[in-house]
Amino acid sequence: MSRRLPNLNAVRAFDAAARHQSFSRAADELGVTHGSVSRYIKNLEADLGLQLFERRHRQVALTPAGARYAGTVAEALVLISLETGTRVAGGARGKVVLDVDSDLALLWLMPRLDRAGLDALGIDIELRSDPEPPRTIAPSTDLAITWGPIDAPGYSREPLLSFTSFPVCAPDLAAEMRRTGLAGQRLIHDRSMGSWDEILRREGLALSSAAGHLTFHRTYLCLDAAAQGLGIAIGDDVTTAEMLKAGRLIRPFGPDMPGRKAFYLSTSSRSPIRPPVLALRNWLLAQAEDHAQRIEGEASGSD
Repeated sequence: MSRRLPNLNAVRAFDAAARHQSFSRAADELGVTHGSVSRYIKNLEADLGLQLFERRHRQVALTPAGARYAGTVAEALVLISLETGTRVAGGARGKVVLDVDSDLALLWLMPRLDRAGLDALGIDIELRSDPEPPRTIAPSTDLAITWGPIDAPGYSREPLLSFTSFPVCAPDLAAEMRRTGLAGQRLIHDRSMGSWDEILRREGLALSSAAGHLTFHRTYLCLDAAAQGLGIAIGDDVTTAEMLKAGRLIRPFGPDMPGRKAFYLSTSSRSPIRPPVLALRNWLLAQAEDHAQRIEGEASGSD
């Protein structure tokens, strides 16, 4: 039985263009011209009977159908690359250098890197975590997760995790707040993320109404201090999810505030992209999608 397959060069061009959200960057990765990428994708669209990209002035964007097809194509190419790499290397494991925000590594990534997940990936990971937000990405890095986008030559980037912020505190302190309100409580400040200004403004309060202040430069220290009952901190549905689930922290009141930034995933666009790098990239994207769906489900259940 014959299989109906699209032109594989067109599929590779589409995969690169989908990752970069750019025909020009896809052309640079593949070592072909912008016109070649454009023709490949136009022919692929005709073959599939689908519009994969919306063409805008000097930029392109995936259509909903294109986004779905991009996920399928990326998964298929990773499987092919992994199997090919295994055959060529005789089963040797690949190493991936992952640079990640230290708070996100501790509070979101590590709970998901269980033994079963690592065994399934079949790769070795070097996790680098700088306590200060990076301004660029080291050339030796394969993947980087940063708070906010970073323009780094040789890397393509895509949104990984967006989040909503809200006040959090220990359960005992929440019971006290139900009697006394926010005024008179100690506020915990996170210099690396957001501030209390908007929340206090919505509550009609000023910073001077607080009983005191604790300031940290790391999110995990703020959350741990809040869990110990030292005050009220600003949490979010990404870094605080595990502590909320465990009952160490609760949300005493609103409002929810959309984050002004998001976490971004940057991938080395050195050609060819190694199979282990593609495998970890797709795993991270899948974990982020699973997280987003769980948060959406919890929000729907609370309505």
